[in-house]
Amino acid sequence: MSLGVRKLGVLAGLAALLLAFVVWRPGVPGPVAEASLATPGGISALPTGGPGIPGFADQALPAIIRARPPGNHAVVTVFCDPAAQAPAPLGLAVGFPLNCPVKEAGPLTAESPSGAITFEIKRLYPTTGSATSTFTATGTQTLVCPDNAPCDLSATPRPSLFTNPTDVGIVAVEVDGGGANEILEVRATDEFGESRAVQVAVIDTIMAFGPAGPVSTASQIDPLVVSYACDTVGLSVATPAEEIVYQPRPGLNAPFTTTAADRDLDGVVGLDDLWDLLYGSGSTFGWGLLDNNPSRDVDIPLYRCGADSPSPLDDSVTFETDLGIFSINPAAASVGPSMASAAANGLLIPPFFDANCPVGKSVDTMDVDSLAVWAMALAAVNGTLNPVTPGPPPPQEGGCDLDFAPNAVVSYLLLGNGEVGTVTIKAQQGGGVSPPRTINGVFVGEPKISLFLEAPTVVGPEGGQFSVAIVDPGFRPIAGATVQCTVDPPGGALVVVPQTGTTTGLTSATPGQVVMRLVPTGAAVVGGKTLTLTCVVDRNRSVKGVAVMTLSSTPVTEAVSLVAACNPAVSTWADGTTIETVAGAVAPPEALDGIWALNPDGTAWLGFSPAAPEGVNDLVSVNQLDAFFVCVNAKATLTRPVL
Repeated sequence: MSLGVRKLGVLAGLAALLLAFVVWRPGVPGPVAEASLATPGGISALPTGGPGIPGFADQALPAIIRARPPGNHAVVTVFCDPAAQAPAPLGLAVGFPLNCPVKEAGPLTAESPSGAITFEIKRLYPTTGSATSTFTATGTQTLVCPDNAPCDLSATPRPSLFTNPTDVGIVAVEVDGGGANEILEVRATDEFGESRAVQVAVIDTIMAFGPAGPVSTASQIDPLVVSYACDTVGLSVATPAEEIVYQPRPGLNAPFTTTAADRDLDGVVGLDDLWDLLYGSGSTFGWGLLDNNPSRDVDIPLYRCGADSPSPLDDSVTFETDLGIFSINPAAASVGPSMASAAANGLLIPPFFDANCPVGKSVDTMDVDSLAVWAMALAAVNGTLNPVTPGPPPPQEGGCDLDFAPNAVVSYLLLGNGEVGTVTIKAQQGGGVSPPRTINGVFVGEPKISLFLEAPTVVGPEGGQFSVAIVDPGFRPIAGATVQCTVDPPGGALVVVPQTGTTTGLTSATPGQVVMRLVPTGAAVVGGKTLTLTCVVDRNRSVKGVAVMTLSSTPVTEAVSLVAACNPAVSTWADGTTIETVAGAVAPPEALDGIWALNPDGTAWLGFSPAAPEGVNDLVSVNQLDAFFVCVNAKATLTRPVL
């Protein structure tokens, strides 16, 4: 009965990943879709920890870049969709098979002429004056870039990499930071008037921004993003992880050569590598490298905090606050299940954030190298490393930086915790190599909270479980809230034991929730009688939820029909139910061949078979709402509890 991510399903789990970031957008219009160019993920800006995923989800976080060189670059990409159809999870080029179209060019084919995309930069913050950031190709705030023009960094896939090297309708352009703290909107409009926008936060020294304004937010509702630009920087040199980016994905982008040119290795980690990893030859999509000339790679190097120094101290930034608390855990808690859900459907979603990021009034975090963080996931997909770099992949490197790139900007999330007033935020590059910088924000009060109660409509004499979630007005989970639940009329067949519970922490699989049980009392069960369940928040008893349940005199179950194959199923048993219990629910028992389920991180299958010798079965239990496969050799049924 959990309200957690597992219940959302596979693609809904991916949506939940991005919904976790919605409250982080500045208090200006976010990346809103307009017309058919704007199918989900129709525009992206890198580097960011919440990129647009073509065909699945809009950009969730702005790109975050330096304002001044070196390394003050972003890449904005438009994925043209002339058919106005979102692509399928695999083989996404099917959804984008054409050039970005020319207006009134007639029927669109793979050979249709390429149209122009008009890119415009508008400054959203500060609200006065024009942007100081520009497009690299023109040095202006406006750029008209046709598909495959010199200003377009994307390429027709190389014949050596793809069996059908046709254009797939992508225009990618470069944006340079302009030397000032500002939040930009980059809007792309095609010749049909269809447009889409994405945001870029440009950091000169230190900036804090949130949905209620650049430096203002209500406590516990809208977090502040705090970004610090390092003074001491250096090139982020390539690691073995860069080579992993350019390995083939089996069955997706083969044939794939292994020459250095085709793998786009330049010895420096750059935005081109991040783009290739997300959308290019290193991705599930396999659209080719960010390269508009087969003889010249597009190299956009990234500069890491302190990278030229032999000391690791200046690679990090220390953030301190006198109000609120630093934490990225709410996002990390959502990312993990979403990664597994997406991977089960063939879409590789990387570990954007580490679930063990520091929490507190003072935190230290690295200018993270995302390629190193992704290495584990990519190696797991490939099965083996590139022969050029034998051995295990490099270790993960943290993943606590919101821009998710070694770009000499470190960003963290400041959450409200009920404290009210002007918050003073201090940040400093590690080791004291640069002076501390201070910025202020405003926490304007503790918000109202809401209680959500989810309980079964029918409950049998064996009892059951229900869940309670406590959230703020922005639907952000609230941890540590004490909930008290009672059943009316008292003295009946069922009772809540214990009557109180505490909502879980933000790092749990079900943040802000508590699961409680209805247990039998020994009193006679009268079928058809109704029970009223009431739950209140202890600290504010006016916040409550009520559910009415009908009591059944027989256990409440349902029979699911199985065909002679491997059938997808969802567990409705309580958490920790033994696999033998699930196997015993299959009738006739001789029809059962086995039960299979992905492990929690989505990298391997666990199995159970009643015919397997002792010690072979590694699937030992299931939790409620776990997905699994029941493989039978004849028609059968699976009898499970009704939620």
